Amino acid sequence: MSLCFDEVGREIEVLDVTVIDNDILIMAENPIFSEHVSYGDRIRVKVEKDIYYYVETLQKSELVRHSWLLSKEVSESSEIEQIKEAISRMEGRYEQVFGGVLVINVPKDAERAIVSEVNATIEKIDRGGLK
Repeated sequence: MSLCFDEVGREIEVLDVTVIDNDILIMAENPIFSEHVSYGDRIRVKVEKDIYYYVETLQKSELVRHSWLLSKEVSESSEIEQIKEAISRMEGRYEQVFGGVLVINVPKDAERAIVSEVNATIEKIDRGGLK
């Protein structure tokens, strides 16, 4: 679905959603170019000419969103794959788009540990730990 996050139609992304009602959606993925909403958020929209315009967030997801731009080495590393597997096991979600943009949604009680692990992996690989 084409979802727009500004009033003039400049920030349009094609995103997966679950339609609850004519003007209520649940985000089934994270927008890449907008921080207004995240995976799992319930939002209200208005529809004009097949474009759904974001109006407000009705209910935030219980998952917390974070994102990183990863180097090729980090994005292809076994360490990042292990982190993704851990996120899936805790019923979180991850998306890796454009090759190196990693977006995660994790339970709040796991946020600190996962964010620390991703940051440590970036530090280790990009700053000399693995070559």
